[in-house]
Amino acid sequence: MTLSCKSIVFWLFILGPLTTCALVPADTSRKKISVPITAPGYQISDYASYLKEAITCFRQDSIDKGMMLLSKSIKNITLQKDVTRIMPYQGYEVFSLVNDIADNSHLSPAEKQLGKDFFKLVFTSQPGDKNADKILDGFLKNAPNTVFAKRLKLLTASFKGKSAVGTELNRLLKDSPELISANTMKAEMLFDEHKYRECITYCDQILAVWPQYAHAYQMRAKCYYNLDELDKAITDYNQAIKFFPGYFVLYYDRADCLIDLEKYKEAATDLRLTLQLKPNYSWTYYNLTRCYRNMDMPDSALYFINQHINQNADDGDGYNLKGDIYCDRNEYETAISLYTQAINLEPDRRTFYVDRGDAYYYADKLDDAIKDLQKAISIDKSYPFPYDRIGDCYYQKKQYETAITYHQKAVKADPTYKYAYVGLNLSYTQSGNYLEAIDAAKKAIGIDSTYANALGNLGWSCYCAGKFDDCIKYSYKALKYQDDATYAMFNIALATLAKGETGKAKQLYIDFIKTCKEKNYEIRDGATDDLRELIRKKVYVEESKFIIEHIFEQKVE
Repeated sequence: MTLSCKSIVFWLFILGPLTTCALVPADTSRKKISVPITAPGYQISDYASYLKEAITCFRQDSIDKGMMLLSKSIKNITLQKDVTRIMPYQGYEVFSLVNDIADNSHLSPAEKQLGKDFFKLVFTSQPGDKNADKILDGFLKNAPNTVFAKRLKLLTASFKGKSAVGTELNRLLKDSPELISANTMKAEMLFDEHKYRECITYCDQILAVWPQYAHAYQMRAKCYYNLDELDKAITDYNQAIKFFPGYFVLYYDRADCLIDLEKYKEAATDLRLTLQLKPNYSWTYYNLTRCYRNMDMPDSALYFINQHINQNADDGDGYNLKGDIYCDRNEYETAISLYTQAINLEPDRRTFYVDRGDAYYYADKLDDAIKDLQKAISIDKSYPFPYDRIGDCYYQKKQYETAITYHQKAVKADPTYKYAYVGLNLSYTQSGNYLEAIDAAKKAIGIDSTYANALGNLGWSCYCAGKFDDCIKYSYKALKYQDDATYAMFNIALATLAKGETGKAKQLYIDFIKTCKEKNYEIRDGATDDLRELIRKKVYVEESKFIIEHIFEQKVE
């Protein structure tokens, strides 16, 4: 990296965090009075004119005046807002070195001159001037063996990439273990290497010396996020925002944590703050869509995903998420069209085929669904859902043996995938293999003891196997975890009738129908179909007819 590039980096680190406030577009969500969110920020004054004048002085060999103006420019920024609080290593160290050189600090005359020569060279070198690099290497090589000189060497090495800093960083940390800049560089390197626990240790050391350093809180928060310790991450983001409330990235990153914690309203507030501070930033519109979709506010979700697509026309994820919104609304043909757009943009994305296949499944286009799901499997054989959904397709086609094969493949891909065991349970039950069905449902419950569908299906398999007491037991457990599981209610009443307790069974039917009407639960046809099946089998014929005619108030043909 030539010195001209170093100058660019220097400018980026100074200008990067300095943003002005902007208003987010109006929300189109549910009709409530919207309270404007005030985003904390700050203004940029005429520091750039000092910087420009400083460069002119450096070029005219007025080094002392150039350093004075450079220092004045930096102080002008920090008087408005201490931007060093959010700066990573390079930006922070540039500010610190300039201040050390300009102030009447502990630096020796030789160190001050070294620093002045360094910054003069940085600001006056021309693009592609490799000779400037040689000059810099020369006077750094002959520099006094002091902490200040080692800081300059480390900064110079860092411009060549973090892989080049190892030796200089270790020397500096050995001589000055509490030096903020060196510890920051070490923490950043550890984070880049995904060594999050070690990074946290260095962040702790930094914050013990400077408790207001927002960048250290931000780094530690990112570590906690990657370690899935989300509450700790949010605590650190809160601290970073406290010490630097005008930095948009902090709100954006905190929103990620809140989304993972399913705190969508709070996340949406943070994302709107992000847009106020940095209009059109990154994937803010996309994440706002996720929030409003999960808050069941589809109009707002559609508004923000359209904003995202307008900003990122070639992004398949945008079309895919928009397809999800239409799927939620049962508008499957529109969803399929959007998923197709996503696939056309990124034809190797497994999730796009999975989502379109799922939409085909719900649109009852089972062959198209199977085709897409097979394509997803060809891209990634380790994901259980496509196998399981293909099994569901064959179940709907009443090809139960084929369905069983695919549910088994899903279990093989992930033995903890509870949904595949429920698929197996259903297919085994339909094919008359009741013991296998019971075993499959019990495996699902072993993975998740609160899984209401598995408990309810287990109850029905037990009924089919003639285990009426077990049917009643498991059906009540299903109701414990899902109070609108009406099929479980009527399985309890049916099993009670099958046990010969006719009076109790009739009362259960009366009570369950009353509950459904009071709570507006749907009573499906299966409740009477099962009674009609008893009539067809000539079992409890009169009792079944009575329940259908006098309790359900339906005709018996």
